[in-house]
Amino acid sequence: MNTERAQRILELLRDYVGTPTATSTPLETNNQVFFTKYFAASEYFREHPGLCGFDPIPGDALGRRVPWALYKGGGPDTIVMIHHSDTVDTDDYGCNRDMALRPWELTERYRAGAADLDSEAREDLEGGGWLFGRGVADMKGGACVHLALLEQFSKEGGLKGSLLLMALPDEENLSAGMRSAVGLLTRLREEHGLNYVLLLNGEPQERGEEHLMRLYDGSVGKLMPIFYARGKLAHVGQVFHGLNPVQLLSEIVTLTELNTDLMQQAGNTKTPPPTWLYLKDRKEVYDVSLPLAAAGYMSVLTLDRPAMETMEKLMALSGQAFSRVLERTERSYRAYTGDPEACLPWKVNVKTYGQIYREALAESGEALKSSLRDYKDRALADIRAGRLSLAEAAFGLIEATLAHLKDSAPVVVLAMSPPYYPHVNNSMLPEKNARVKALLRRLEAFTGERLGCGLHVENYYTGISDLSYGMFESDEENTAFIRDNLLLWGEIYSIPFEQIRALSIPTLNIGPWGKDFHKYSERVNLEDLTRRIPAMVEETIRQLLGQS
Repeated sequence: MNTERAQRILELLRDYVGTPTATSTPLETNNQVFFTKYFAASEYFREHPGLCGFDPIPGDALGRRVPWALYKGGGPDTIVMIHHSDTVDTDDYGCNRDMALRPWELTERYRAGAADLDSEAREDLEGGGWLFGRGVADMKGGACVHLALLEQFSKEGGLKGSLLLMALPDEENLSAGMRSAVGLLTRLREEHGLNYVLLLNGEPQERGEEHLMRLYDGSVGKLMPIFYARGKLAHVGQVFHGLNPVQLLSEIVTLTELNTDLMQQAGNTKTPPPTWLYLKDRKEVYDVSLPLAAAGYMSVLTLDRPAMETMEKLMALSGQAFSRVLERTERSYRAYTGDPEACLPWKVNVKTYGQIYREALAESGEALKSSLRDYKDRALADIRAGRLSLAEAAFGLIEATLAHLKDSAPVVVLAMSPPYYPHVNNSMLPEKNARVKALLRRLEAFTGERLGCGLHVENYYTGISDLSYGMFESDEENTAFIRDNLLLWGEIYSIPFEQIRALSIPTLNIGPWGKDFHKYSERVNLEDLTRRIPAMVEETIRQLLGQS
């Protein structure tokens, strides 16, 4: 065991975890405080100040930046080591909150019985091989492995390639850091003649056995489909004069919630079925009318199914739901009137946002464009001020577009809300994947011979990660569909697809064993943190970049 390196990892962890960087708050800019000290302590970066810095995220309301550092070796091949510098807040720690960012003190307090831990957490605590605290696993532990190895190689020298480290804000929210860092990667590649051979993340791994380690050669995708159901307004005393959008949306939820047809299997990974996260009518005050509209969104994880195909499946299910509601409503109407032939005027009507936008543009032209520009300007100001969520802004955009249509019939509109995470796997880059496969064979032998462990390669990291922006291989039809239907695209939210496609970097995630992320029992395995993972990452670097 490299005792000096292990000690350095723990020193860095104490400092980095102790630097509060709660996501989506001004505290995130504290990553600059930590990295200013880190750069100043490095002889290499004191001598090469132009090879490190803080890259601003354009238009970011919090003023967040991406700290980066480049160790230049003897050739263009470069491993990009990434981690996210933000952590979730510490509210769940309750009376132990003052210790949440002081892992050693918190672990001792827990050992004294200061927290209600489940049996597994209690067993890990008493065994002494785990360290508790916010961010120790997700994900400043993996970050400190990268930081210590960057120091090591910048002191040793002799690598035939280079190491580029980036600390990314906002991963726990919208991945603004990584989406912005695509531009930084492009610029540094051009300025320094770099050839990116691997995008290496340090997110924590989950495993059931201590001596069967796990790494990931891809990352799951995530869609946030939005559903906006517009009904027909009516007084509750004349309910059949209208159509209740709550019933429409509820039927869609029934057909889509945990729908196993929307699960995916690719390689050795399977996604869970989708689930709804939000549903509400659009009323702001009480009255005795039916709601005019209801809206909600769900989460769908993807492995190899394009966004357009997923949305087409949801369109079909929404059409089935609409048909069921109309059939049920008409049965009720006939029972109410006593007329077995009575009919209602409503028709199944399901459209994408792209469709209603084009229809509104044909009818209103420049008036629609002007109206949407004004709306987006107001929405952006409200989002930055914390008065409006992205989802609510997306619902409002649909309403602003529908307002320019003459047709006021009931309709269900489907779109996508930010954030969007493309699924990635090295099989998407067959020419580059051969080198990664050879590396994985070497790592499998290495973990057995040097670490006394087996190695399981999982094809997708299912915790959602910034690796999603390392490659993008969808065709132009699917890309155009995303741009047309991912609401707030452009001024408020965007993904640099073409730059990502031009980079097309193979991905791996090698991080320490962790448990209970985002909980007050979050912890990291110390043997992984200080010995096993640093050894695996070092071997990865030496295998891909060589030693002159």
